[in-house]
Amino acid sequence: PKDVYAIASAITLGYKNDIDAEIKQSYATAGATHILAVSGLHVGVVYLVLQYLLFFLKQKKWQMWLKLILILLSLWTYAFITGLSPSVLRAATMFSFLAFGRQINRQTNIYNILAASAFMLLCINPFLLFDIGFELSYIAVVGIVYFQPKIRNLIYLKNKALSFIWDLISVTIAAQLVTTPLSLYYFHQFPTYFLLSGIVLVPITSFVIYLTLLSLAFSVIPAVSHIFAIGLKYLVLFMNQFTSFIESLPLSIIPNIYIDEIQLIVLYL
Repeated sequence: PKDVYAIASAITLGYKNDIDAEIKQSYATAGATHILAVSGLHVGVVYLVLQYLLFFLKQKKWQMWLKLILILLSLWTYAFITGLSPSVLRAATMFSFLAFGRQINRQTNIYNILAASAFMLLCINPFLLFDIGFELSYIAVVGIVYFQPKIRNLIYLKNKALSFIWDLISVTIAAQLVTTPLSLYYFHQFPTYFLLSGIVLVPITSFVIYLTLLSLAFSVIPAVSHIFAIGLKYLVLFMNQFTSFIESLPLSIIPNIYIDEIQLIVLYL
């Protein structure tokens, strides 16, 4: 269906032209518009898939270097296909540094990788500094890396299922904590039920990417591809219905919040 195709295209390839205005508004109200923009989550999934697919290239040194070259080529091909948005550039650059660091047996530091990728991208295009996607992408990662472990450690859960849910909650809170001031400054609204959408929609997004990749990979075998496509269809339908449900909840969004540059700085302080 058109709505399913539009969301799957946006999540997998960043192509949003076919998304209906009402569905876009539903995702915005649910605080889930970041799902529709190809970002670190998507590049991370592609990176993991490539790691698994090339598992056999690990016996000799030249095989390890070949694996690295294939991963880097694939990551940047995907980045180009999705339109080289700032969030994709950030993620592709970071994963490139990470993959190269592992290849030469260097310990990786997430803050160093973040700083190096930002420095490299700004050397190429300094105007990225004023791009909303670039700002939100980097500040979200910094927030998740710094605050998520601290929030997660507030509660210890032995149950694996509850622990998984608490991990999702802590990531969502950490990201929302640091992106809210910028979001208020640029978009003037606050999604009240961001936690609900973060817990439910983010894990489903990963499955949508996996199913889309599998459906494309097995397109030469229509019967198999069709099975993956059916799963993809119902997952995206659920996502669309869930965002509509959140939008229908009372006080689902707080609009007309206007802050200036000084208030933005004070909020971060």
